[in-house]
Amino acid sequence: MNDAPPTPARPSLKESYRRLTPAERSLWRYPIMWAAAAAFLFVPMIYAGVYLMSVWDPVRNLPDLPAALVNLDTGTVSRGKKVNAGQDLSEEFQKDPPVRFIRYPTQAAAEQAVRRGEVYFALTIPADFSRKAISGDSSQHGLLQLYRAPGLNYYASTVADRVTSAIAEDLNATLGKNRWEVVQASLKDVQQGFSDIHDATAKLADGAQALLGGTEKLQDGAGTLASGAGTLAAGADKLAGGASSLSGGVSRLAGGVTKLSGGLKQLGAAAPGEPQLAPLRSGSAKLATSAEQLSGGLNKLAAGSDQLAAGAKKLGGGATQVNTGTGQLAAQLPALASGLGDLNTGARQLAAGAGTLSAGVTDGLKPVATGAAQLSEGAASLSGGLGKAQTGAEQAAEGAAQLSAGLTRLESGLETLRGGAQGLSSGSAALGASLKGTPAATAAQNVQSGAAQLSAGLQQSQEAATAASRGAQSLAAQLPTLSGGLADLKTGAARLQTGADQLNAGVGSGLKSIQGGAAELQSGANRLASGAASAQTGAQKAAAGAKQLAAGTAQVQTGAQQLNTGAATLSANTRKAATGAAQLAAGARDLQGGVTALADGNIKIKKALDDINAQLPAQTDLNTLNTGGKSLAINSAKLATGAATLASGAAELQGGVGDLRSGAVKLRDGLNELRDKIPTDTALQLGGDPSGLAQSVTVQTRATADVPNNGSAFAPYFIALALWVGATLTTFIFPFLLLPESGRSTSQAARVLRKLTQPLGIVIIQALVVVLGVHLMAVPFLNPAQVILTAVAGSVTFMAVILALNLVFGPAGRVLALILLIVQLAASGGSYPIELSSPFFRLIHTVIPVTDVINALRSAMFGAYEGQYWTFMGRMAVVTAVALAAALLGRRWVYTPDNNFRSPIITDVG
Repeated sequence: MNDAPPTPARPSLKESYRRLTPAERSLWRYPIMWAAAAAFLFVPMIYAGVYLMSVWDPVRNLPDLPAALVNLDTGTVSRGKKVNAGQDLSEEFQKDPPVRFIRYPTQAAAEQAVRRGEVYFALTIPADFSRKAISGDSSQHGLLQLYRAPGLNYYASTVADRVTSAIAEDLNATLGKNRWEVVQASLKDVQQGFSDIHDATAKLADGAQALLGGTEKLQDGAGTLASGAGTLAAGADKLAGGASSLSGGVSRLAGGVTKLSGGLKQLGAAAPGEPQLAPLRSGSAKLATSAEQLSGGLNKLAAGSDQLAAGAKKLGGGATQVNTGTGQLAAQLPALASGLGDLNTGARQLAAGAGTLSAGVTDGLKPVATGAAQLSEGAASLSGGLGKAQTGAEQAAEGAAQLSAGLTRLESGLETLRGGAQGLSSGSAALGASLKGTPAATAAQNVQSGAAQLSAGLQQSQEAATAASRGAQSLAAQLPTLSGGLADLKTGAARLQTGADQLNAGVGSGLKSIQGGAAELQSGANRLASGAASAQTGAQKAAAGAKQLAAGTAQVQTGAQQLNTGAATLSANTRKAATGAAQLAAGARDLQGGVTALADGNIKIKKALDDINAQLPAQTDLNTLNTGGKSLAINSAKLATGAATLASGAAELQGGVGDLRSGAVKLRDGLNELRDKIPTDTALQLGGDPSGLAQSVTVQTRATADVPNNGSAFAPYFIALALWVGATLTTFIFPFLLLPESGRSTSQAARVLRKLTQPLGIVIIQALVVVLGVHLMAVPFLNPAQVILTAVAGSVTFMAVILALNLVFGPAGRVLALILLIVQLAASGGSYPIELSSPFFRLIHTVIPVTDVINALRSAMFGAYEGQYWTFMGRMAVVTAVALAAALLGRRWVYTPDNNFRSPIITDVG
């Protein structure tokens, strides 16, 4: 629809307003219009109430704000007492928590909780907190470590700063009080110290007086000492002369006694004593005893040599028998190997014959039966022979094992005999050396020669026994193989016999059974051939081992013969040595008697010399006497010199005592003066109290335009915004741009007035409801009438501005109203001082309508902006007038038939 051309004659303002009234009133015929209007009356109140309650008194709810607490303080020791400020602080938080502290075990876990958003900040009490806080050192402080996240919630971060600052102030006050008590106690100690110094000075003055009296006595004694020192010096000179003469005589006496004592000691030292004669006595006794033991030992050795010869003779006979047996075994085993070779050949021929037998079955059963019977008999005989051969092989293996064990024991025994022969040879050599030049020396040499021959024979016998042992071991290892081969031969022969029996029994059963028996016969023959081959191999190896055994037993036999010869020689020589040893024992006994008589006479001579030497003064005594005489002469001279020095020093002492007396007088006078000047009562007292000492300067605060809480302070800001929102909502139920056809000829002023009439009623009621609701929330009103007037005036101003935006910019005016709301949120200075905002917001701050409404409400509610209330109201009136003027210029009208004139809630037109 387009605007109609203007009519020539327009009705008056009153008439125009009357024409527009029916259409505007018709909006109320729809129930939804009433419901929307009723709801919009309370939207500003709800808006303001919700926001005010969200920020009403956040400080009161601080105990519900979650925060992390970590106490790592290990405490410290101050003035002998255990102090843990961190533990005390944690206990205080439990009694009166500033926020809801949640304990965490480590600082890392608490900071992780902050980063996850579980808590708003973390407070950590470090391990050295008590030590640094108690020390009072300005170079270090007890640090409370705060970890916060302003991006998580900025207000919570400011709360964290305030809480930690308050905690620090409380701790400083407590620590200041403790230090105050320490200072007071220290002042008492200082006061007591002054009193003690005064008393000590008085005692020192008394002591100085006593010192003065002592110096006077010392001066008298010094005079007496000087007189006596002169007399002492004269006597000391005479003593020095006599001491010098005495020293010369003592020196000559000591020299003569020393020479006499030296001669006697040389004579006594030349005569052998009991310690020197003891080896001779012991040696002669041992010689006699050893000679008798040698004689007895050689007799036993002779008897043992006879037994050794007899054993060697038996060993020779046994070695001959072993050699003969091993020779026979070596001779028979090749024949056994040859026979097993023939058996292997026959078994192979038998297998071939069995094959021929199977092939010639068709030639006739009678020759077959005859051959089978003969074959069965031959197999039975072969099985019996193989059984005997196996038994013989097993017995041979057992005998070879026993022979190997016996040879091993023989080898060990020969080694023992050889060791004994070598020991006998070395002992005989030592005995010969000790008996050299005696009749028994020749016998000892004969014993040594026989022992050497015996050792050589035993070594050859041992080597032969070792070779025989190796052969027996090889034979014992090969014979089980032979026995196993014979067992296989026996098994094959048994199968051969079984096959022959089956063949014989199966002749009458037919050709099929015969052929099966022949196959079994051929299989058994093949097994027999295989076992014969294994047995032949084992027999050959056994023959080789038997040859080695025969060679070793021959060597054993030769060694046994040599052992027999050496044992006979040893026996003869040992008996000769025993005869010489008996003669040696008789001579040793005679020698022992002569040595004993010689030693007894020498001991008597030495004892007499020792008795004479003992009567003389000891050399140490003579030296002491000589040294004493010299020391007496020297010290007498020193005494004379010292006496002279003493006399001189006594004179100087007498002069020094006079100086000491003068100093004692000065010391007494000075201490008396010091005692009089030291106060007995210092009357030290530190004025004030701990908090006054810690905080010498405080702030006295007086307030104007005071508010009880955060919500009351924000009330003007949210009331103004709520009224703007309420005025904006009217654009959703009233068609500001829509006119009925009946009002086409009406004036612009009447149209603007008509469009304002009903929305103004709504926004005025909204203002009254908001004021009532805020008052019910206990927000203080310094001037209630001005509060109501300001709210109503603000609503009217906002309504005029929003209507002008719609009439000037059309439907876009509603969007501009919302944009202007957002801009005024930042530029009105409701949350923070406008001086803290950006330059753009500071520039438009004074021209936006919300600013004047907020400032006027703050003046009416709290008494702020003293004397400027009507200035703000006048500026709102100017804004209203400008908005109405702009509305009168707006020409964005849309016409519609009277019956289609509806609210925007029902239609989107207008």
